[in-house]
Amino acid sequence: MDTTSPLSILVLMVCRNRRETTLQAIERIRRQAPATHVSIALFDDASDDGTPQAVADAHPDVTIVHGDGNAFWNGGLHQLWSQVKDARVDAFLWLNDDTWLDDDAFARLQATWNDMASERGDTRFILVGATRDTDGSISYGGYDLEDTPLAFRLKAVPPLDTQLRAITTFNGNAVLVSKAAADRIGINDPAYFHNLGDVDYGLRAKKADIPVMLLPGTIGVCEGNKAKSQRGYGSPLLSVREQWRKVNTHHGLPFRSWWHFTRRHSGSYWPLHFLLPYRHLLFFWKRSMHGVNGA
Repeated sequence: MDTTSPLSILVLMVCRNRRETTLQAIERIRRQAPATHVSIALFDDASDDGTPQAVADAHPDVTIVHGDGNAFWNGGLHQLWSQVKDARVDAFLWLNDDTWLDDDAFARLQATWNDMASERGDTRFILVGATRDTDGSISYGGYDLEDTPLAFRLKAVPPLDTQLRAITTFNGNAVLVSKAAADRIGINDPAYFHNLGDVDYGLRAKKADIPVMLLPGTIGVCEGNKAKSQRGYGSPLLSVREQWRKVNTHHGLPFRSWWHFTRRHSGSYWPLHFLLPYRHLLFFWKRSMHGVNGA
């Protein structure tokens, strides 16, 4: 297998109303050393801040697919990937537009790709890049499953310093999916609303015996979403009204998405795994009824 030619990558990005952030992400890609052939496809989910026009003006070669404002991340990625999945490239790079890639990111991807392809004799694999907060701590990356029947639980796997690390699944912030892997297992599942599509994809790859490997170190900066952990569904800071309002939004755990996920990945434990995260609703419902009854 020829591992000397430059890797051809189609970057897949989803955006909404983050014009300057999106432009900066594209510009950082453009500044990379030409170790790879990189093209970009962008899904804009009905931004009203001028993002698509600004991107078209500054980078007319970027493919832009327009949404209606209801796609969110997983839905946007699915719509975008559906339109470009037959592109003649070696791999697709999922990239959040708030991930600032290091200057050597594509060179590292190329080198790792060459090593993996040479070792395996094929390119059916997925490479995951961990990201860091500005303080240097790991923000997003890889996961393994915790062995417990009580809940579907993931544990974060830190990257090694100098070696690849096999993982079970991942966050979708910076993930290189080979064309051969995508041809084998397909693209991301539109059954998921916002979250879970990335975790599901890694688990599907694992079941198909496609290696999922975490790159050494980190590949860029992406701040963790602390606001979501404090104000998202399940936070003890939320009232019962807020819990119910957020559970089926992109800040929550939509019933239909979680049902689909647990039926697919939890085996015989799926009813328990499905119900357990909604204990917050049951707890708050009981507490509110307690107050209504005046007891």
